[in-house]
Amino acid sequence: MVTVLVTGVTGKTGRRVAESLVSRGVGVRALVRDIERGKMATLGMAVELVLGDFDQPDTISAAVEGCDGMYLVVADGKDQVRQEVEAAKLAVAAGVEHIVKLSSSDAEFRRSYWAVAHNDIELEIAQVDVGYSFLRPNYFMEGFLDQFKVDSEGRLTLQVPTGDGVIGAIDTFDIGETAAALLTGKTPLNGAALLTGPENISMNRVADAFGQAVGQSITYVDVNAAEYRSELEIKHSASAGDIADIYEEVRSGTAEMVSSDVRRITGNEPRTIEQFAQANVESIRSAIELATASSG
Repeated sequence: MVTVLVTGVTGKTGRRVAESLVSRGVGVRALVRDIERGKMATLGMAVELVLGDFDQPDTISAAVEGCDGMYLVVADGKDQVRQEVEAAKLAVAAGVEHIVKLSSSDAEFRRSYWAVAHNDIELEIAQVDVGYSFLRPNYFMEGFLDQFKVDSEGRLTLQVPTGDGVIGAIDTFDIGETAAALLTGKTPLNGAALLTGPENISMNRVADAFGQAVGQSITYVDVNAAEYRSELEIKHSASAGDIADIYEEVRSGTAEMVSSDVRRITGNEPRTIEQFAQANVESIRSAIELATASSG
């Protein structure tokens, strides 16, 4: 039986990868720093949980022993390059034959800290004697859930400084499907795949899709970019500039991209924003409730 070590199961993509692998009958070993959080994230899945820490190499070696493949994702941060490269080398030493790494559509094309980090990691892993597949998703559709506000007139709004720009956002469900298809297939990409939704979407389209899913009116509001950045600096000081830059790319048109790689690898079309909304009704409602409470 094929066994895959999945990292990041308490995050946005690792859980999706585990779900997709389990549905294919693949053995999943999930690396977690907290067993209870791991249990909650993998509830209902036939998954083996193992304790591990990227800053403790012995735990990574033990976790990956006997695995055929590895899904590799580490939280963005100053230690990310070292942690991912070390983990990849330990996996290869343990006999792993295929590493699927979550990267970024910005890798090698932008100078944001995460784009540079992902590019550096890709270059390092490509020099190791292992099959590799780098997944470069564009913006996650889940990211739109953080943009709800209630305006002064009590209207529910989606507020981002994107103008009439569009973006090829992707559902993390499709990232999980793509990773699982690669990890259960015979041939690594030994290269990168650009992952997007089936089309570029506007913020008006996002607001309409979310509103229809929950039966509420949601209005897109194009907010001032400088004010948006200032607010981010209060909430997300370390990454405020990079987050604001993403939406500036949407406004300017450089986030507009569509790839057929999801279909090519999985055999299925990636989800539309409407399909994402219907599949995540409860998450949308929870985000709305949080925005409403914050406005009070």
